Amino acid sequence: MSRYTGPRLRIVRRLGGADIPGLILPRELRRPYPPGQHGPTQRIKLSDYAIRLREKQKLRAHYGVSEHQLVRYMKRAKRGKGNTGEYLLRILESRLDNVVFRLGFARTMRGARQLVGHGHINVNGARIDIPSYQCKMGDEISVRVTGKHREAIAAEVAAPVSLPMPSFLERDDANLKGTVKSQPAENDCPLGINESLVVELYALAL
Repeated sequence: MSRYTGPRLRIVRRLGGADIPGLILPRELRRPYPPGQHGPTQRIKLSDYAIRLREKQKLRAHYGVSEHQLVRYMKRAKRGKGNTGEYLLRILESRLDNVVFRLGFARTMRGARQLVGHGHINVNGARIDIPSYQCKMGDEISVRVTGKHREAIAAEVAAPVSLPMPSFLERDDANLKGTVKSQPAENDCPLGINESLVVELYALAL
């Protein structure tokens, strides 16, 4: 299935007005109720399955991953040591497009993915154009010196902060680069989500 390219605000409204920083900039919703012909008069009681499904949809919308990718990450997380939900978030937070987004080089995850895909980002001095590339502790992520978007990225860095810098990253504003100091922790994820519900959703399917 191809990646969703439709109205992003519609997803936010469908998910109950959830704050999804990777999908859309924070804003006050003019219509803070699900889309549809019945508008605010709808009375929807979510089942246990629907609650778990909504948490998964938040995760997919924020990180911009497909269902196939998320299933693959979940299988990998289940094979890992420790808490499966925390391991899943660590994998997602380590994606290169997410690291670029959290460093403040782009305003949304979609913009960060475009920067990576168009070859404007280096990892340890080498150009990497794979958004799903897994960054490791000690990796240096930098904006290419010859990149035509360098001035625009510098403006993004100088703009007011929309998300605080996570503890596992460190940024050098002058040189437009950042360093992965450690592995991401559970509280580094800016999305208000109960990851255990996502694990429960996939428990019987995988």
